[in-house]
Formats: sequence, structure tokens, C-alpha cells
Amino acid sequence: MENIKITADSTCDLNDELIKKYDFAISPLYIYLGETEERDHAGIDQKIYQYFRTTKKTPTTAALSVEDYKAFFAAHLPENGSLIHFNISREFSSTHEHAVEAAKFFKNVYVIDSRSLSTGTAISMLRAVKYREQGLSAASIVERINEEINRVQASFILDNLTYLHRGGRCSGTAKIFAAALHIKPQIVLTDGKMQPGKKFIGNFGMCVKKYVDYTFATNPNPDLSVCFITHTQMTDPKIVANIREQVLAHYPFEQVIETVAGGTVTSHCGENTIGILYGLK
Repeated sequence: MENIKITADSTCDLNDELIKKYDFAISPLYIYLGETEERDHAGIDQKIYQYFRTTKKTPTTAALSVEDYKAFFAAHLPENGSLIHFNISREFSSTHEHAVEAAKFFKNVYVIDSRSLSTGTAISMLRAVKYREQGLSAASIVERINEEINRVQASFILDNLTYLHRGGRCSGTAKIFAAALHIKPQIVLTDGKMQPGKKFIGNFGMCVKKYVDYTFATNPNPDLSVCFITHTQMTDPKIVANIREQVLAHYPFEQVIETVAGGTVTSHCGENTIGILYGLK
């Protein structure tokens, strides 16, 4: 059987337990807190919140360079084996373009544009694990994953637009309008792009419940192998527990896995951002 290593950039938002379980390797993006350069890692969200509280500015993120990726692939490509690497959608970052360029210097390195972000990418990674266990070659896995790449439901609901506004991704008028009317917007990943979804009105806990019901209603027939609940820092931890119960009331997923969003989602969306992400049959 072909020795195949599966890797991804840090925007996949997988926790250390899952990374170890499936022997993934992760290439961390750059995050800049003003002049301070960081690499995306577990726990950086707290530095991001502290930076925002102190400066009222959001961090910036940056892709790995071609040279970064050449070093990463050289370190993780198995001897006489293959490597399959997953990136955040090319619509959001030059990370994918740089990884593709770096892969040209190696044999048997395949780079996949997830057309998603966060654990939407992880859904495709776990499919690749399944196909690897079935004995498929790396080339066959890549072909199958690319055929299924859009069969992923990835969306989030935001409590407020403060981080998006400070990062220049929504107008001050929209922020004020949303706050005044208690609007909690949904963001949906469609064909590799973030699109505005439904707008829910009310307190955040109730809007999250409506968001879950709406998501399953508009994206039925899920792959029941796994559903991710991925979130930034939540001021009310009961919301996560409530979502888990709600998810399982809708469908008997084999696994419902909670993960904390990494630096990229946190930098752009801030606290109290949460989503359910799952594959589609």
C-alpha cells in the first residue's frame, strides 16, 4: 500500500487530538499583531482578543511563502511515498497558489484547494483518510476529493460585526444597523467564497438555535460520519452544549466534534462566532 501523508494549512482548525489521531501535519499561517509576527497555533486566539482590547485593531494574516512550503513538503513527504496537502480556498489567500508552486519541486506532492475554510476543509481531509484506508492511490484520492469538494456544508453565525468592521470587511452603517436591530448574520461558504446568508433577529442563543434548524432544512441529506461544531471564544458555553443536543436531534451523526477556531477565523470574526460544518451525500 502506498505511503500517503495528509497535511493542511492551519486554517483547517483541527485540534491536537485529531491531528495526532490521523497523523496530519499542519503548516501554520502568519498572524501579525501590529508589528509582532506570530505563527497560527492553539491558544493564539487569546493573544488576538488581548490585542484587540488594547488597540481596537484586528490582526492581519499572511500566507506562507513558496520557500516556506518547499521546506514543509521536504520535511513531511514520505520516502518513496506521496503527500496530499489541503489549503484554504484560493479566494481568501495566496497560500494555495504558493503551495502549488512549491509542489512543482517535488514528485508525488498533490495540492488541493479545499474551496472552504476551517473544519469545512477538515471534512475533505477526513474523506481523504477514509480513501487512504481503503487502499486508493494518492492520485485516485485527489481525483475523488476534487469531485466531492463542493459537497460540504460550511457556515457560521456571528454575534456582532465588530471585527469585520474594524478589519474593513463591513461598513460602519451595516454594523450600526445590525446592532440596533439585533441582527445576527449567517456567513455561508459557497464555491470557495464567503457569502452573506440569512439574517436572524433576537438574542444570540435563540438565533443560534434558528441557524441550526435553518441550516439542516436548507442542506439536508448529510453524510452522517461527522459534524463539526467550530467556534471562537463563547461568552456563554451553554450554547455549544445546546447545539450538540440540537444537532443529534436532527440526525444521528456518528461523531459530533467540537473544535475551537484558530487565528484566521478569530482575527476576522471575533468572539461568539459559531458554526456547524458537515459533508453532504
